[in-house]
This record gives sequence, structure tokens and C-alpha cells, in this order.
Amino acid sequence: MASRVIIAAGGTGGHVFPALAIGEEIRAQKPETEILFIGTNRGLEERVIPAAGFRLKTIVMSGVQRSLHPRDVLRNLVMPFKVLFGLLQSITVMWTFRPHVVIGCGGYVTGPIVLLAALFRKKIILQEQNSRPGRTTLSLARWADAIHLTYEDAQRFFDPKRKLMMSGNPLRKGFARQDMAAARAALGLDSGRNTLLVLGGSLGARAVNAALLKIMDTLLQDDNIQVLWQTGKPDYENVRDTMKPYSQVQVHAFIDNMIGAYSAADTVLCRAGAMTLSEITMMGLPAVLVPYPFAADNHQEYNARSLSDRGAAMTLLQTDLNEQLLPALRKMMQDQAYRRAMAEASYALRQPDAAQNIVRHMFSLEGVRA
Repeated sequence: MASRVIIAAGGTGGHVFPALAIGEEIRAQKPETEILFIGTNRGLEERVIPAAGFRLKTIVMSGVQRSLHPRDVLRNLVMPFKVLFGLLQSITVMWTFRPHVVIGCGGYVTGPIVLLAALFRKKIILQEQNSRPGRTTLSLARWADAIHLTYEDAQRFFDPKRKLMMSGNPLRKGFARQDMAAARAALGLDSGRNTLLVLGGSLGARAVNAALLKIMDTLLQDDNIQVLWQTGKPDYENVRDTMKPYSQVQVHAFIDNMIGAYSAADTVLCRAGAMTLSEITMMGLPAVLVPYPFAADNHQEYNARSLSDRGAAMTLLQTDLNEQLLPALRKMMQDQAYRRAMAEASYALRQPDAAQNIVRHMFSLEGVRA
């Protein structure tokens, strides 16, 4: 009889894509395994999980809203009822699917299914993407058989440490650097210029877009610099129109071919979400990181420091952007030795076998049929 595995993750790509990578690796190692994803009907998972050919069961779940806006106060008032309904849905899932193991990859939706797995005495694996673990992971850690971490810095938040495993953050198969010249040609970039890849793409990156706009005139006085700029939809028209006079600047609302964009880049300017950092270290790219200051528990700054403390990136706080962004980018773009050393440090942090290691360990657990 094949193993049955539940993978719970929801909300953002930082939770959903590692979960998807684990599911794909399970399917690659043991195609006969039955896999069921658990998520919400409001997150990214509702689209990407079925598109990858996996079953998805959605349950009702929400977390505490941390603002006093009337809308959020109302959400907090109805939250206990949602949690209760989500628990009832989770009980039904556990009773009908009867998994051998439950893997939690973060998001509030992970909570009820992992708690019930503990009640049903099922094997439990948690996968944590951030240097500062999420509250859901920390609250569920006591019931886990293993906790797979991305950053060594995360170990200090757990006690005891016997369950901890340094595995890395899983990326989907095929995420590998392409030839730089070919990638630049495909994107219509100059093959000889130093290339800055800017990753906006969300409301949280508007401050980065605004700060960069202020310094572009000065930065582009160096004719050897070109910019591939993903702004996100809200800022796209403003940045596009402002940058029209500059032929060495490409502006996109979103970039579909991210592997090509990374492959074309010499340096990245971006936020410090877990998936983005896993991608840039996999590519061995130096980066200027601007942590989103309103991320839960300030986890993006913890992520950024985990790289910059090891020489793999430069961390700028959002409050310092106006003063420090220009000198930081000049240093990165003009000092080739500095950039090369940072690229080597970034590459040293890559964890290409994360998904394989997590799945191999899962199948080694007692009671999980291989």
C-alpha cells in the first residue's frame, strides 16, 4: 500500500512554493505516493497547486489581524468561528484521507491539520523558510518529529534542538543559472554592461521603487550600468514613463522568466523574503537587501542579516534608503572584486538538495511506508 502524505501550506509564495517543491520531489522519488495539499481558498495555493497536478483541499482559516482598523477588528471577532469550522473540516480530512505523515510548511492553515495529526498520532514534519521562525512553526514545534530549517540562525528559537535538521529551503526542479550572454540576448539587454536586477512586485516594495527613482539620474552617469526593473503593477506606469529617456533601463510590471532575469544579472536589489533569498543564493548572486519593515516579527530583517553577516549580501534598512542606496549600488556595480567575493559567499549558501533531503528523511520515519 502506498504512503499517504498531507502537505499543508497557505497564503504567500514563501510558504506555497517550498511545499510544492516537496510535493514534486515526493512524486519523483515515489510516484505511487498519495499526496493531498491543504490550503485556503484565498491564497496563491488555490491556483498553483492544482496547476501542478496535485489535489488541493481548502479549509477556512484566518489569523489575528494586528491593526485596529474597523475591518480588521471585525475579522478578529469572527476569527474564532472560522477556526472552529476549519478544525471541523480538518477532522474530516484526517478521518477520510488517513495520512501516514503531515508536512507543515507555514501559514495559519498549517495549525489545525498539524494539531490533529498530533492527536491522531501521525508523523509530523515542519519546514521553516525564515531565519526568524514564524509563530505557527514555533507553536507546533513540540509535536513535530522533525523541523527542517533553512538558516542556522533559526536554531536559537527552538528548544530542545534534537528535532532540528539543516536542510535548506526547497526550490522547484529546474531552477538553475543559464548562460549569461544568452539570457541577456533573450531579454534584449546589452551583453557588455553591468546589470542591476531590481525586484519590486508588491505594495511592500513601493519604497524601494521610490528611492531608486530619486537616484537614477546619478547612478546612470556610469554608462556601463543597465537596469532590469520589475516594479509591480502599482508603480509600473510611473516608473516606465519616468525612465523613458534611458535606453539602458528596462521596466516591467512583472517578469515571467525569472530564471533568465537572474541569469542576466550581476547584482540584485530586492526585499528579503525567504523564497527570493533562496533563489539568489542558488544563483550565486550578490544582493542589496531592503527588508520589508512591516513583515511579521520583522522576519525579513533576520533573513537579510543571515546573508549579510556571512558576506553574501548588503543589508539596508528602509529608513536609510535615501542616504545609503546610491553609495551601496555604486559599490556593488563598480567594484568587481567586492562583487565577486559576495557572489562566492552567496553561492556557498545555496542548498540545491533541500527537497531531496526532506523527502528522504520523511520516508525514513518509522510508520511511513517507502
